[in-house]
Amino acid sequence: MVTTATLPKVELARTGKQLSRLALGGFHQLEISTEIVERVVDRYLEYGGNYIETARGYGNGASEEKLGRVLSGRRGDVVLATKSGSRDAEGMKRDLDASLTALQTDHIEFYYLHGVGSTEDLERLQADDGALGVLLRAKEEGVIDGIGLSSHRPWVYLEAIRNLPISLILIWDNYLEEQYLPIIHEEIYPLARQRGVGITAMKPLADGFLYRSPREALRYALGSGSDLLVCGMNSVEHVDQAAEAICAGPATQAERDEILRTAVELGSYVCRQCGECPASLMRLFRLEGYHDRQMIDYLEHDPADYALRLRLAGWFSLADHAKNEFLDSGMDSDALLAESEAVECPYGIDVRRKARLACTKLSGEDPNRV
Repeated sequence: MVTTATLPKVELARTGKQLSRLALGGFHQLEISTEIVERVVDRYLEYGGNYIETARGYGNGASEEKLGRVLSGRRGDVVLATKSGSRDAEGMKRDLDASLTALQTDHIEFYYLHGVGSTEDLERLQADDGALGVLLRAKEEGVIDGIGLSSHRPWVYLEAIRNLPISLILIWDNYLEEQYLPIIHEEIYPLARQRGVGITAMKPLADGFLYRSPREALRYALGSGSDLLVCGMNSVEHVDQAAEAICAGPATQAERDEILRTAVELGSYVCRQCGECPASLMRLFRLEGYHDRQMIDYLEHDPADYALRLRLAGWFSLADHAKNEFLDSGMDSDALLAESEAVECPYGIDVRRKARLACTKLSGEDPNRV
């Protein structure tokens, strides 16, 4: 196949980098051989793609090593980003040196503080012997151009954008998670824009949960407010599929509405936060999203889909946070169930059944016993 489309580019906030709106993620390079990685990268570059990101934690550097071999001799064709989960200076220095070696380069455009999970993490990073100081020195020395941050905790992004000298964030965004994480678009994105922080969005297919609707998922995510999408692609066919969707442009508002109405993955269980329910019920369903991404619905599924749901439901480890917020809020299960009786959901959701399941999950009971 000869590629004729060219990926659109965008200037990433105040970084001055012109990046393709489709980025190649490095995690899924662990699933394929270096030879296939090379074919994937070749096709991505043919479309005009120029941003590749990976991490030390992806196979203990294996993804970096594969990409380093594949990019040998054409390092100048791409902007590279990688990440370290180290929180102290010694670990970060070791990881940065290892990344440079594995990627066969003396310069990495963006180096991320990876998977920052708490306020305590942020404090540790900023301590006198913390990892942030290593990256600031590397930036002064020209080894890196900017510092990024990734997390699975929305509140961490807000604190980091306000207090850390970061150039960009990597945050998850797709039409499943948007239904219970309005904080991303109502607070995180506006704050990042205000502070000149670039926004790169990962997981446009929700860790593979939206595999039946890749074109719709990518076009929906493209129009949700980020600068670009980081997509894990482990075959040439995946690159073709993703590039075609991105080149087609973001979904219109009418198309977004239709995607939410017909999405097989959301079905007749995932709350679309449409406003037909009282605010208390919509909050309950948002907390259920934190608990298990609204994936465990006790409805009929084929075995492969059921196995995927079990694997992905606890991906972000936010169940305890959801339970604590539910208990601390003083929300009353009986009152919520009573409210649910009066709701006629335009998406065909049995609201009373969903409210009962959500209250059971969040109160710590076992839905299998109810």
